[in-house]
Amino acid sequence: MSTKIKFYLFIFLITAFAACKKDNATDPQKIEENRFVRLLVADAQDKTLTLINPLTNQQSTFQAQFAVNNIYPTASKRFAGIINATNNHVSFFDSGVEAHGDHAHLKGIPKWALTTSLAVKPTHFYSLGNEIAIFNDGDASLSLITEDKLHTQAQTNHVVVDRAHHGAVVIFNNGSYAVTEKDNSISGALPERVKIVNATGQVLYTSTVATKGIHGEAGNGSTAIFGSVGGMLVVKSDGTQNLITWPSEIGEANWLSTIHYGKASNKFLGFKSKFGAYILNPVNDSFTKVVTENNIRSAVFDAEGKDILVLLEDGTVQLYSGSSLAKLQEVKLNITFGTGALVPNITATKHFVYVTNPNGGEIIRLERDNFSIQNKIPVVGKPAKIIMLGADFDDEGNH
Repeated sequence: MSTKIKFYLFIFLITAFAACKKDNATDPQKIEENRFVRLLVADAQDKTLTLINPLTNQQSTFQAQFAVNNIYPTASKRFAGIINATNNHVSFFDSGVEAHGDHAHLKGIPKWALTTSLAVKPTHFYSLGNEIAIFNDGDASLSLITEDKLHTQAQTNHVVVDRAHHGAVVIFNNGSYAVTEKDNSISGALPERVKIVNATGQVLYTSTVATKGIHGEAGNGSTAIFGSVGGMLVVKSDGTQNLITWPSEIGEANWLSTIHYGKASNKFLGFKSKFGAYILNPVNDSFTKVVTENNIRSAVFDAEGKDILVLLEDGTVQLYSGSSLAKLQEVKLNITFGTGALVPNITATKHFVYVTNPNGGEIIRLERDNFSIQNKIPVVGKPAKIIMLGADFDDEGNH
C-alpha cells in the first residue's frame, strides 16, 4: 500500500471516529425509572386500585372495600393508607417493597394488610417514622397504629380527643400529637384551637392561641404548622404556640388552607386553590411566594419532598426548585378537570413526573429534566389519585 493511500485512509478513519463521537454526544442515554419505584393509582369512580411498576410496565389491580378512595403513603412508603370517609373505612395496602436507608428489598408480594379502621368519617392521614395517625371528623377521634403491626393487629387503636369537628392531627417525634380543638367560638365545622395529647388522649399541653378557623396541617417532627384564617399557627412539641399573621398579599381572603412538608428540602409549603403557593418559614416567620395563579389547582412536593409540582386547570404542569424556587420545567398537557373525583393528580420521582388523566384513562409521564420528552401509560378505568410507593433506588445500595 502506497504512502499516499495510507495517508488518505488515516484521514478517513479519523473523520469517521470524530463523526461517531459527535453522534454519541448528541444521543443521550435513555433514562429509565428506578427498580424499586411503585405507583399506586385510585380510580375516580369505582373500587379499583392499580399498582404499577413503571420500569417494567407491569400493572396489577386490587379491589378496595368501597369506591372512590383517597390514598396516602406512609412515612416508609412501603404501605398506603386507603381512606373512604363516606363509608367510615380505612384499610392499608402493602407495596411489597421495603426500604432500608440506602437500599431496598422485595418483601413478599403486593397485598392488603390486616389492619382496618371503622371510625366515623376518617379524613386527615398523617405518618411519621413508624407511627400512623388518622383524624376522624365524625367523633373527633384518632385511629393510631404503627407500621410494624399492620399485618398483625386487626384494628387501629381508637382514641377520642374532642367533640366532632373537621379536624387534623400532626405527630411529633416525642410520641405526642398536636390535634385540633373545637371551642365553638365560630360557627361551622372548622376548629379554632390546637392542643397536644398523648397516645391515650391525655392532654399534655392546652391551647394558648385562639383562631377564627383552622384547616390544613404539616409537621417536621418538632414543629407543626396549621393553616388558619388569621395566619399560620405554629405549634411546637414543647407546647409553645404562635400565630403569624398572613402578609397583605395573602390576607384572610386567600388564607393558605393546605399545608405540606417536604422532607428533603426541610420546607413547608402553603397552598390555596385558585390563588397560589408560598413557602412558610416558622423559624423567621416569613412567607415566600412560589407562584400565584387564579387557575392553580394543586401544589405539592415531589415524593422525596425536594422540589415543588404545580398543576393548573388548563393542563399546565410546572416544576419549581425547592431550594431556589426557580421554575425548572413547564409544559401544557391535553388533560381536563372533571367534577367530583375526576381531577388530574400529580407526583414525581427522581427521574420522572407522573400526571393522571382520568378522562383519558392514562398516566402521562414526563422526563423530569425535559418535559418535552413524554410517554403515556394506559390504565384501566379512570385513574385519578396517584402516589409513589416503594423506594426510589436503582438497585440495592445504589441511588
